[in-house]
Formats: sequence, C-alpha cells, structure tokens
Amino acid sequence: MRNFLKAAAVSLGIFAGGAGTGAAQDFGAMNFGGAGDFGTPQASGTSKATVTSYGETPFVIVTELTLPDHWHVYYKNPGTVGLPMEAAFKAVPGFRVEGPFWQIPELGKGLVDFYGYSGKAKMAFRVTPEKDAPAETTFTTTMTWQMCAEQCAAPETKDFSVTLKRGDGQAAPDAAELSGGMAGLSTPAWAQGLKARISQEGKTVTLHLRTNGQPVPEDSVYFFCDQGEINPTTPQTFKKLNGSNYELAMQYNDTTDGLYPNNLPEADKGKPLASLSGILRAGKEGVSITADNRPFSEGAQAAATAAEASPASSGPVPAPPLMGLGEIMFFMFIGGIILNVMPCVFPVIGLKIMSFVQLGGGERKKVLAHSLTFVLGILISFWIITAILIALKANMFDWGAPAGPGIFSSEFWLGHGAEGVVNWAFWFENPWVNFCLLGLMLAMGLSMFGVFEIGVKATTMGNDLQHQKGYAGSFWSGALATVISTPCSAPFLGQAIGAAMLQPPLGIVLCLTMMGLGMSLPYIILGAFPVLTKYLPKPGAWMESFKQSMSFLMFGTAAYFLWIYIAFFDADNHPQDILFLFFGLVLFSMAFWVYGRWCPMYRSRKSRITGGVFFVIFLLAGLYYMLPPEGAAWFGRGADSGTADSSAATAPARQAEGSVWTPWSPEAMQAALKEGKPVYVDFTARWCSTCQVNKASYTDEVLAAFRKYGIVMMKADKTRTNPAIDQELKNLGRTAVPVNALYLPGKKPIVTRELLSPSYLLEFLETEMDR
Repeated sequence: MRNFLKAAAVSLGIFAGGAGTGAAQDFGAMNFGGAGDFGTPQASGTSKATVTSYGETPFVIVTELTLPDHWHVYYKNPGTVGLPMEAAFKAVPGFRVEGPFWQIPELGKGLVDFYGYSGKAKMAFRVTPEKDAPAETTFTTTMTWQMCAEQCAAPETKDFSVTLKRGDGQAAPDAAELSGGMAGLSTPAWAQGLKARISQEGKTVTLHLRTNGQPVPEDSVYFFCDQGEINPTTPQTFKKLNGSNYELAMQYNDTTDGLYPNNLPEADKGKPLASLSGILRAGKEGVSITADNRPFSEGAQAAATAAEASPASSGPVPAPPLMGLGEIMFFMFIGGIILNVMPCVFPVIGLKIMSFVQLGGGERKKVLAHSLTFVLGILISFWIITAILIALKANMFDWGAPAGPGIFSSEFWLGHGAEGVVNWAFWFENPWVNFCLLGLMLAMGLSMFGVFEIGVKATTMGNDLQHQKGYAGSFWSGALATVISTPCSAPFLGQAIGAAMLQPPLGIVLCLTMMGLGMSLPYIILGAFPVLTKYLPKPGAWMESFKQSMSFLMFGTAAYFLWIYIAFFDADNHPQDILFLFFGLVLFSMAFWVYGRWCPMYRSRKSRITGGVFFVIFLLAGLYYMLPPEGAAWFGRGADSGTADSSAATAPARQAEGSVWTPWSPEAMQAALKEGKPVYVDFTARWCSTCQVNKASYTDEVLAAFRKYGIVMMKADKTRTNPAIDQELKNLGRTAVPVNALYLPGKKPIVTRELLSPSYLLEFLETEMDR
C-alpha cells in the first residue's frame, strides 16, 4: 500500500513543499506548470573529514549533498510516503565505524507535510583508528537519495570518497561547520544528563523531559520521530513546567490519512506507544533520544549519543584470540565430517543415497571411480568458493580500491588482506542465487520423478553413455552437496571459519581444503575399502520406484528454497508478485513435462520440433514470472527494485516469530545497553537450516527466563545482505550463522554454542545473569 500511495503521489505531483511558516521550512512554492519549470535536477556532493590526517583519536567523515533550488530530499522517516535518504560506509580494515548520524531534519509544509532537507543534506560516520590502521586510506560513503519538488526525480546512488594519511590528527579548518547540525555527534549543554519518558492519552502523546538544570531553548522545539508514530500535520506544543521539567505534546498517527504511514510492526499498531525514538530539536541544536513509558523513578532516560562514546557500550568489541593454523585446520576437518549429518545437508540425502546404490552394483574400479569423482566435485567446489572469498578479500573486484600486492606475490598469499570483512555463504543472500537453486531443485525433482530424462537421447543408447552420465552425476552430486551444505555453520565450524577468514590467502586455502576433505571422508573410505559396498543393496527393478520416491526430497528442497526466495519479495505491498511466482513455477514445470512427453529421440521429427517450440515458450514464460523483483523491473513487471533492495542500507527483515523479537540494528542495541538493559541477539537467516532448528529451543519456559532478567531479544536477519550484521559478526570473531550472543552493559558480549536446546539456554542465562 505504501509504495502504491507513493507512486500515486508522484504521478499527481504532490511531493512539493509549499511556503512554510513558523518552524517549518520553505521548500519552494507550488508550481503547477510541470517539472520542466524546475529543470533537470542535478545534485552535487562531496565527502570531507573533520581532520587533515588521522592519529589515534576519533574523527568524522561527513558526506554533503548540494541540492538545486526548490528540490528536497527526505529524512529516514519522511513523514509522508517519500523515499528516505540512505548512507552506507564501506568497511575499511584498521578502523572502527559508528553511524550513520543524521542531520537535524526540517519540517516541510505544503500540500503534503514531510521531514527532509533543502539546500544542503548531510550524513556522517564517526571513525576510530586502530593500532593497525594503514598509512593511507580512502574512505567511501555510498549515498542514495530521491529529490522531489512538485514531482519526484528517479532515485540516485553515488559513491563519495575522501583519502587521508596517518599523521597528527589535526582538526580541519571547517571541522565545526562540517559536523554542525548533526544529531548524535555532540551533545548540547541542555541535553547533558537529559532524561525522557512518554505517556499517551487517546491520540495525545506527551514527551516528558527532565534536564540537569540547564534550560532548554524554547524556540523551534520539535520532535522528529523515526517510525512515523507522530502525525507531522499537527502542531506540537512545548511548555515548561518548572525549573527542569518540560513537556512536548504531539498527536499520535493513527494512519487514517494514507499519505502519512505509521511504520510500526502490525502487532503494535493501534496500541499505546511503549517507546519512542527520534531527534529532538531545540533552537539550532538537536539530540537523538529514545524514551519509554516508565516513570523517571525507574531510571528511564534519553538515549542521547555523546561526543565520546564509552568503549564499554559502543563500537566493535575485540575479536577473540585467534587459534593457530593447525588448530583451525583440525576443527575445519571435524566440522566438515559433521556436515554430512547436519540438517543443512538433508536436502541432498536423496542424491547421496542414489550414489551409494549405484556404487553397490559395480566392480571395484567402478566403486573407486565413483567415490573419487564425488570427492573431486566436493573439493573443486570448495576451491572455487575459496578463490571467490580470496578475491573479495583482496578487493580484486573493486577497481576503485587502492592497489595492493599482486596475486602472484608472496606478500599477497602470506599476509595481505587478512582483515577484510568477508561474509561466509554470501551467495545465499543474493536473490539470483536462490532463483537459480529453486529452478535447479525443481527441475532435478521432475527428472527423478520421471517427467523427463536429463542427458538421455534415446532409451536404446549404450552402456558407455550410461557410465558417462553416472560419473557426471557423481561429480555434480558432490558439487551440489557443497553448495547447499556449507552456508550453514555446523558445530566446530563457527569460530574456526571466523578464524580462517582472518588468515592470509594461503591459510584460507589450507583451511577450506581440510573442510572439504572432512566432508569427503566417508566417500574416501568407501573408495579405499570397496568391500564395504557389499552391505549396500544391489540394483534392480526397485530402483526406479526408489528414484521416484527420492524426487520428493528434491521437491522438498525446492519448497525450502522457495521459502527463502519469497523473503526477497515485498509481500505486503506487492502480493501479486507472489502469485506471479507461483504461476511461473507451474509454467516452468509444464515446460519440462512437454519436453519429456514430445521431445525424446524416439519421437518423430515433427513432434520434437513442435514440442521444442512449446517447451521454450513455457520455459521462458515460467522464468519470466519467477524473476526476482529487480529482474522483473527490467521488463516493466512488478515492484521497483527498491522494494527488495539488498544493499547496505536495507533494513532488517521483518520478524515472523512474534512481538518477543525486535529487529536488530547497532543503534537499537546501543540504545538498550545505555538504558542498562541486557540484549540477546540471534544472528540468523532463512537459508540456515541450523538456525531454524535452534528456534525450537525458545520454549515458553525459556522466554519466561528472558523476561525474568529483563533481556531485550533482538533478531539480526541475514537472509538479505546486511553489512552492519557482517561487521558485528566480525566483532564477535565469526563469519557464519547461527550465532547467538548476550550483550551486557559495560561488559564484553558472550557467545553461546551453535546448537541450542532449552536446557542449555536456561543454564546459560542463569549462569551469565547471576554472575
């Protein structure tokens, strides 16, 4: 609905701001003469630092857009149905990063009231050099924005960079101007020690403020909420009660006006607000606050971001000590063995069983050949994965990155690039990968069920072709087992993978090879001791029925990938895309039925040609309707690509487990910790089978224990790419999910074991919370 209203608003030209009064800003008078009167919008931008060189103290990178007259961009809560400005900071080895920090927005009034910026629009990141910071670094910020006037221009995304060298950390001449007007980078005098809470009576929401005695400027006081809980069309009333107590009365946004959405979870809409976060502006200064409905006597206070964040409560925590290379390789080998019995591998059990059955019907050479072919498929897949990870770690695909040692140099293989953030199993976060795997699993299931045959030109072909098909099947079975199993971390693999990814490239090759050998061990043993195959069943007529029964495992795998794939669609605003997807699956399946029915070699030439034409038509139609949202947008179908964005600025995925879980973000976690609340974070993903198994551990008894200790439960969903989650996993010394961690105010986080159980969680909470 939100995107529909947005599109309607754009087409009607209602995003323009009218002449404002009071605290509102003038974003340009309405002009109904058409967008051409404003000219083609061109925003320029630059990225600057508050220092001329970096030393050991934090500094700020500010990216500023210069907007043409009459045009504006939006705050993260646009107030109306606009597209918010976004910023993502490229991770740089040797530096800790906090942010983004937002410029204090303006209230634009006109036909539509909104929160945004005109003239200049800034976003910032606080950067802290570490001991191993390089001598020179380029800092890159990716900005995404949409400029609007009486109509909206197309969204734009650009990179802005600034290069600094190590030095004395001297402040830049324009440092104060750069960081001025940014909420969170500094705390105004009146906000030092500020406490805040909220109350609600009907539609009136009151923000209660208590200062440390410093007076609050009473001009231009306004609260810009983060989630659209407050109606931007209604004036806010500020009054002083006594020396240190103030109130700001606002109107709750009940979404009766569809142009002003409330972005709270559906379960919370219509209920009294339990908390409120946003930027409080007073005079020319502002502060980021989070307030709940507890009385001041219970310690509720504003979560105001100070200029200097405490190391105990913000910023990345030190990674755990690294294991030695030999220890890492040992645990990778053990973890690889366990992958054979992990839930992650269950979808390919049918392929493995068929491989064993095939091995049981041949002579010793055939047994050894099939076994080694399967192992070769596993190892080559691991080596390809290793090459991709090393390439990403070395920025080989980032042509704008500073040049480093060549890939053929000893420096590269023995010590370059070990600090990069590389997300293990990142391919499952790409909708195109899931699109391909869904189609592959469905096609293989249809083939095993007998709808069509892969690689058989005629039923009378000789034994040579059958043998060739068998070896190829063994190879691809090994490759497929690797692709599907490795994204989900098994026991012994979590910390080992994290430590392995911090090794030089040669170390990564050795570690992942050991993981592949561990996964291959059962097949190596089978090839070395073929006498064991006598315990396997002999081939016979029963194999066709068995093969067809195994097809249902492939269909189950396809259903599993379909469940993952749907997460990339905007089901709330574009439910028709899900319907198109299901129709596409039907057409895709029908194409292979046509192929198997009319295209075999024993059919007449006319039948094969006709069947081939219809096969191509149904296949292309099915693939068209199965496309991910960004692919569908290329052909003018479905939602725009922004609805399924998997970029750095993508928000955490919606939670499906209920209101006990809240979406994780660094800011939300730090706000809770600053209020003295412990935080438990479940780093998970739809494509992680072990993560889904772990969910059964959160029984009513376990949830009651979380409530008993007042723990805020957050879910960090990696189904889509999220660099903030990748960075936090790196801080914990991990690169793979599942990871579950307990954060206590002022202490280092405690990571649980990877496989959970109710009894373990109860013991874990009791031990750590009562310590």
